[in-house]
Amino acid sequence: GLPWRLFLTTGILGGFTTFSTFSLDAAALLERGQAGLAALYILLSVGAGLLGLFAGLALTRPFL
Repeated sequence: GLPWRLFLTTGILGGFTTFSTFSLDAAALLERGQAGLAALYILLSVGAGLLGLFAGLALTRPFL
């Protein structure tokens, strides 16, 4: 039904398109010879994602 369709299209496919955009941006920086900026972009993106994950866990765990 509808919940599975939303999960597969928005959840799974949305995650792949987000990750592929991130990868394309990093690759474009590398191809332009901006390795330092690419490394900073990768580190900050992954770091911010992990920080957001742990913040979300800390905020929601009391309610579980």
